[in-house]
Amino acid sequence: MYDEQMVRVLVTAPLGVGGVTSMMINIQSHLDRNKINFDYLVTHDRKEPQEDTVLAMGSRKIVASVDKIPVRFLRTLLRPFAISKVCKQNNIKILHCNADCAIDVLNILGARLGGVKYVTIHSHNAGIQNEGIGLRMADFVLKPLIPLCCDNCYGCSDLAARALLPKSLIKKKKYSVLPNGIDLKKFDYSEQNRQEIRNELNLEGKFVVGHAGRFVTVKNHSFLLDVFSAIHEKNKDTVLLLFGVGELMDSIKEKAETLGIKGSVIFYGSTNEMYKMWQAIDVFIMPSFSEGFPVTGIEAQASGLPCIFSDAITKEVGLTDKTEFLSLNESPKTWAEHALKYMGCERKSEVDKLRKVGYDIQQTADTLSKLYLEVYEKKIRK
Repeated sequence: MYDEQMVRVLVTAPLGVGGVTSMMINIQSHLDRNKINFDYLVTHDRKEPQEDTVLAMGSRKIVASVDKIPVRFLRTLLRPFAISKVCKQNNIKILHCNADCAIDVLNILGARLGGVKYVTIHSHNAGIQNEGIGLRMADFVLKPLIPLCCDNCYGCSDLAARALLPKSLIKKKKYSVLPNGIDLKKFDYSEQNRQEIRNELNLEGKFVVGHAGRFVTVKNHSFLLDVFSAIHEKNKDTVLLLFGVGELMDSIKEKAETLGIKGSVIFYGSTNEMYKMWQAIDVFIMPSFSEGFPVTGIEAQASGLPCIFSDAITKEVGLTDKTEFLSLNESPKTWAEHALKYMGCERKSEVDKLRKVGYDIQQTADTLSKLYLEVYEKKIRK
């Protein structure tokens, strides 16, 4: 239930099944919600998969939609005015902006016009070098405005912070790294969960290669299929288990059929039980073109999985001795050889190791709670 007396923070996160949204909801579930809670700013007026979850935790879903405007460029320009309007209507004073690039500064400016007094910008991307020239130009123009409109800067990794923030903040180290914490107890290795899911998906006796992520260009599913094709050529008792949805799913399914591996690839879709699903996998492969700091990589390591990342991903994500980084210039056959060496690899708990380096979700929640309760007392309440 909505309570006007508690400290409320407006979070920018679509209420779908993405990693940032899942992280914010996990943080929220570990807050003392008698003192502080999150509301969610969404830019599309539609029913979202995680909507009921956050409403049940006392959140408001605040919609700033310009979907009726047919031209994308105009939607980008007019969305800040929609955000300004809803911030005024809902008396928003604190904004936590999860950002992929500096174009999110436009939305922050809208929030400022709507009366927001304190803004955190939280970078989750390692760069936009693979994006179009229009977005890169906007990033170049808007990045210098970040010190003027933001009070606090986080990066999910040092690389993500450096990718988003202007050099003036980087040189003065006016930012902090906020680890993408997870519920470590939940993701700890469980032989019972492993057998349950492997029986359910008919995976007994199979070497399972796993991946979780949206079907979008940056995740590089096409290369992943090439890698698995090379794995399957060497060992027919192998399965590729894919979690996620997205615009490229159909084209990836078509490629699986073209490669002749369709019968050995499971397109599972979305799930709220990834903590169980990780247990069924034998090796996690993430060949992304870029990542800020992949939560899925932390989840996979917490469950004791060997992990193979592309070297385009920050090395900060390598937290256990069963992680390695390969160049995307290496052949799929080389990637396959690295994956196959983990056949029969012993699984063990890694949660203590991850907790020691700050990846417990409670630690992340405590950091944000302390920040925003102090902000409220010093800047909002008086």
